[in-house]
Amino acid sequence: MLENNLATALRKHDIATLVFDAYQLNGFYQGYPFWGSQATNESRQRMIYKAAKGAYEWALRQSDKVDTRAIFLQGVSNGAAVVANLASVVSPEHVRGVIPEGLPGMGIGLPDTVAVPVRLVFGKLDNYGGKHQEDWMWQRQESCRVNRLPSPEIPMGNAQQCNARQNPADMTEKPIDWMQRLKTQGADIDVWFYDDAAHGIFQGPIDRKMLTYGTDNTTFSWTGSNPSAKEKMLADLVKLIQSPRP
Repeated sequence: MLENNLATALRKHDIATLVFDAYQLNGFYQGYPFWGSQATNESRQRMIYKAAKGAYEWALRQSDKVDTRAIFLQGVSNGAAVVANLASVVSPEHVRGVIPEGLPGMGIGLPDTVAVPVRLVFGKLDNYGGKHQEDWMWQRQESCRVNRLPSPEIPMGNAQQCNARQNPADMTEKPIDWMQRLKTQGADIDVWFYDDAAHGIFQGPIDRKMLTYGTDNTTFSWTGSNPSAKEKMLADLVKLIQSPRP
């Protein structure tokens, strides 16, 4: 729903979007409760990565319908990890920017380099999946055991040395530390924070709830935002997308 809400808002500014559901594309969608509790972040991200890369390659073949020199990639949560990795392999001749929203640091990991500008998006109340109320997503770390050794199609990144086989007792890199590391290396990367916003800014009004998996695994799950945050994020996106090409 949140991606459709964002697409509708962008359409009012004459910005076309391609929205797809990687689960349905693969023909085995079983509803969010199954995927949210029975599949690992890594497995979901690998599946979404293949679908998203395929969508990008499809768009490049639609030059009569798509401005293939002005493509932007955006994803939320596990989708954010996917587009962050795609930022390492897409061509700057075609992609002008990548916007990962609510980026987790675990799963397939985060790439060692990016080839295009990246703007991370976080609501300042984003504690999705957190163990306590102020377990903010951009500072989140998990045991390296939650990562698996990436498959060959995934770009080289921090999961290569932080997974269930390599350094399993270590902790994953914080998303904000990953951003700062790449920025120090000269990458065009930054972060946009939004007040009065949690995970999935275009999801709807702020919903402060808890999720319970199994019998005793309870996590915070604040989603959505106030209208002011949606308006600010939309204005920032429109400005970025409509800015003249360097």
